[in-house]
Amino acid sequence: MYTFISEFDEYELLTNIFEKKSTESVFRERYTLLPEFVPDELPCREKEQDQLVENLRILLDPTRCVAVNIAITGLPGIGKTTIAKKTINDLKNAAIKNNVNLDVFYVNCHSFRTKTSILRRIATDKFRIQGRGFSDEELIEMLATRLEKEDLRLVLAIDEASMLTGKDILSFIHLNELFPPSIGRLSTLIICRRSEWSLVLSSDLSGRIQDQLNLEGYSREQLVEILSYRRGLAFFADVISPEILEMIIDISARTRNARHGIEIMLRAGMKANTQTSSIITADFVRAAKTEVYPELRSDVFRDLKPSELLAALALGKVLEQPRNVSTTINQSYDTFRLVAESYGINPPSKASFRLCIDTLEKLGIISHAVGVIDEGRGRRAKISLYDIPAQILVERVENVIKNTFNNE
Repeated sequence: MYTFISEFDEYELLTNIFEKKSTESVFRERYTLLPEFVPDELPCREKEQDQLVENLRILLDPTRCVAVNIAITGLPGIGKTTIAKKTINDLKNAAIKNNVNLDVFYVNCHSFRTKTSILRRIATDKFRIQGRGFSDEELIEMLATRLEKEDLRLVLAIDEASMLTGKDILSFIHLNELFPPSIGRLSTLIICRRSEWSLVLSSDLSGRIQDQLNLEGYSREQLVEILSYRRGLAFFADVISPEILEMIIDISARTRNARHGIEIMLRAGMKANTQTSSIITADFVRAAKTEVYPELRSDVFRDLKPSELLAALALGKVLEQPRNVSTTINQSYDTFRLVAESYGINPPSKASFRLCIDTLEKLGIISHAVGVIDEGRGRRAKISLYDIPAQILVERVENVIKNTFNNE
């Protein structure tokens, strides 16, 4: 005999399932482990934050309207983004208390990869200006006009700035030339990996940067303080024992990367929930470690366009073959076409595929270097992967494609 379940009962059942899961979680506040979270405290970055505050405090002077341009560089996972977000948020709150008309705007170039897209985003979000249909020069003039009309100071934080050219970054800085002499309304924080900063930096841009914060990787002692702090924010007491915390610290110390340890905590906690365990065990940490690659941000694939996702998937499928250490544009393009067709998509041209390869390289997903083919046959670009195994690349991209294409 079948039991009839009404739509209301189905809703109640679904609700109860989630309510049950919420009561069994090892997390006190899971959000505090996500990349978007900005903590109230920045352990082991007090000196760098003080340096950034000293550079920006002049923006709170009501008698002077000036602009400053600061660069923040360093390896992945060492707090560049967090220190920038925390400081500009506090700056905005201080400006409100001091009756200074100041606003802040953060943009990540993984999501907004061109000067045009950033200008349009600022115009739309801050000034309700429809940015489409205007040239970059027109948008810059419109923004300058609104800043002056509203007597507004704007701090623009540009994360992953190596996705732009030095000339693009200079365009934002040069906006201040549209104001009267000695007046500056647009300040910039340029956030970039140190290895890529030299590629962006030009003599013209270098002359406009007032200060540069070079963040070093964390020592083991610093990671003890940081990961202990994050454990307290994210988990209930006794979920992560001192021995398990030491294990996570030891793993992170090899890369000097706090984000590495925080990601492992997050994934290990999710595994504990799945197994209905009240504690995180060493096996959960070991399993989480195999899924976390410190050089590659966990959210990087979500920002890729469909053609770039298909390109990454094609490269992964080629490079997961046992004998394939590297591949070429021509070799991987054939697989790219097959992958696109398997999803019912008309394959983009080889020129478009090359652009996808360039983007994947800029994001640190692949390595794209020129090497000798054979003696007398010239040189050819070889494509390989950095730290992430090809099989993991395929799995991650397929998961994102499934969600992306199902929502379209």
